Amino acid sequence: MRKILIVDDERLVRKTLGYSLIDHGYTCVEAEDGDEALRVFHSDPEIDIGFIDIQMPGKSGLDVISEFRKDPDREMEVIVMTGFGGVDSAVRALRLGAFDFLQKPFNLDHAISVLKKCESNIKERARQERIRHELEKSVEKRTERIQKLIRQVDMARTETVEALATAAEQRDEDVGSHNRRVAGYSTLLAKKLGWSETDAEMLGMWALLYDVGIIGIPDAIPLKKGPLSDEEFRLVQAHSSIGHQIITKSGGESMRSAAELALTHHERWDGSGYPQGLAGENIPEGGRIIGLCDVYDALRSRRPYRAPVSHENAVRIIIEGDSRTQPTHFDPRILEVFTNVASDFAEMFEKYSRWPNADQAKAIGG
Repeated sequence: MRKILIVDDERLVRKTLGYSLIDHGYTCVEAEDGDEALRVFHSDPEIDIGFIDIQMPGKSGLDVISEFRKDPDREMEVIVMTGFGGVDSAVRALRLGAFDFLQKPFNLDHAISVLKKCESNIKERARQERIRHELEKSVEKRTERIQKLIRQVDMARTETVEALATAAEQRDEDVGSHNRRVAGYSTLLAKKLGWSETDAEMLGMWALLYDVGIIGIPDAIPLKKGPLSDEEFRLVQAHSSIGHQIITKSGGESMRSAAELALTHHERWDGSGYPQGLAGENIPEGGRIIGLCDVYDALRSRRPYRAPVSHENAVRIIIEGDSRTQPTHFDPRILEVFTNVASDFAEMFEKYSRWPNADQAKAIGG
């Protein structure tokens, strides 16, 4: 049973509103001025919603709200009550974080309706906080598991990359195939763009890790068959930062490039990407290369929410655009090179759709 604080210097207002709230199943605590309201607030941690009059002798409702906000350990939602002509004060209260305001004299049914909305807001905030906490806990556990694996095996840099890539594959075999194909496409594009053989192959190795952050996203979201909610999409977007965090903690200075690719592969040439909204050459070229390769392979791959598209349609979408993908998302120079070697992408996709052994997996970069 939720406990509501009613603060008003008029006894009639307190009692009338209080009886109505009690009839709807709430417990009420009253205070006749700001000082008493603060004493009640600090002495009763169960109170998390208050109806507070703005105009009162002594401390005003605005003063009370400001004092509430100073407590870092309490979340207090406030519905302010104001008399005729007090709209300016109500607006100031909203700027201080009040949920809503009621102008006296107010309808009790309307007051209950506002209270219900306030409760829903509290529940939604608690749900989002729970999801955030669970996600952080999951990322921490999975990161610790990866780091433990790396510490147990004293291996060279290439073997470290393979270990992290394998960690992602353990979640979903298709994810592993996808990452390795993108590594191959990226190596090919880099060579065609004039990168040295060594640098292009190094990009291919780092590309094995570009999507490793997906292991920090709850399984139900990537596997969802319907469209994602806004909140779920925000969680998916977090995989770029999660991947950067995992790689940074799992390797030394030599892994900086891989971490950078994990962070920037969803940035777009026109600045519409995430997580930083970088644009143009502010995006590392490796991130621009992998970004295009990722889109191509995602279009070609089956997803829980849609069937794969053909090579021809994937190329057309990248070059001409559709409702989700636009050519302005890609570096024009990289897009031109992709157009010239698109047939090689198709061959690579068919050849490496499954990975029977490690030798075949490595062969794609050669």
